[in-house]
Amino acid sequence: MKKIPFIKKQLNVSVLAFVMGLSVTSYAYANHSTYLGADAVYGSTKFKQDYGANIFSKKPAPGLNLFVGHMFNENFGAELGFEVYKKMKRTETIAAGNTVAGVFLNPDPISGINSISYDTHFKQRHPYIGAIAKTNILGDNNFVSLMLGVSMSHIEAKYNKFATNTGPLSYSPRTFSRTKPIGIIRATVEHKFNDHLSLRVLSTWKNTAKFKIKSQENSASSAEVKLKNSFNVGIGATYYI
Repeated sequence: MKKIPFIKKQLNVSVLAFVMGLSVTSYAYANHSTYLGADAVYGSTKFKQDYGANIFSKKPAPGLNLFVGHMFNENFGAELGFEVYKKMKRTETIAAGNTVAGVFLNPDPISGINSISYDTHFKQRHPYIGAIAKTNILGDNNFVSLMLGVSMSHIEAKYNKFATNTGPLSYSPRTFSRTKPIGIIRATVEHKFNDHLSLRVLSTWKNTAKFKIKSQENSASSAEVKLKNSFNVGIGATYYI
């Protein structure tokens, strides 16, 4: 019977050691589970046919994504970021018989106008929050992750008809601006050089096809732009605190 207190004492010591071990392990992981960083990105965002595609820039836009995140454990976490792109410009002349921003261009036989020239610009920003699932691949320092999130995206597009084939026009702007939540999906491959520094490459899909924006200016013509879904690719550096 004298062995029972000894056993209980040893058991208590073992439990205490186990709990302390878990605490140390949790602290060691938590010590490097919050991170921040920046990505250089190129994004392709295009307009739908007859709703801006023939006057707004089709070129990929360079941008920057600043982010901060936290991994709750080795496999799950969350990230908050702000993605912004360079303003893209384009000048284009459109012949009569085509449709621009939902408005059909009729030729005018009286004035002789059969084409209109446009100056345009397009800019966008995408602050977001997302949930992350992450796992190792090909060793302890390589990871793949998938983020599902929501972006409170802002789109602004403007055009100005500044001339026809017969001469200059007075300033005639149209502005299309809207902010709304859209879904985003991001895939990332990451390599950690040490406990603090890593490099990542990524690709993101955004549900920008939800954007259908009418002109803010009062007009007899119902000018409207519509976007396609967009995607980007990028490379960035991450620092684990």
